Amino acid sequence: MTRYSAEEKNEIHEAFAAILDQLDARERGPDSWEESHLVHALSYMESGIYNRARNALADCVLPVAERSAWRAAQLERNPSRYTVARLRQRLSQVIIDARQR
Repeated sequence: MTRYSAEEKNEIHEAFAAILDQLDARERGPDSWEESHLVHALSYMESGIYNRARNALADCVLPVAERSAWRAAQLERNPSRYTVARLRQRLSQVIIDARQR
């Protein structure tokens, strides 16, 4: 299993938080595409797979015109489950867990 330094983990935690800050600044929750990629990034961080989390965050911020139309349509069929507040709560737990490892 790949080991990630505290700096690498912190960089990804900060990137995730920056995305949430942007959503807050726009006064909106994540769209279905963003939600899916943010949830995947959290799951990867919880599993200690930070390179995959970085990739999920990069995909999250793709401009709408660059997103897979088919995938975006599939994701839009799912009900929204995550607010920015809920994503922040999960990120906080990921950060706590990462510090304890």
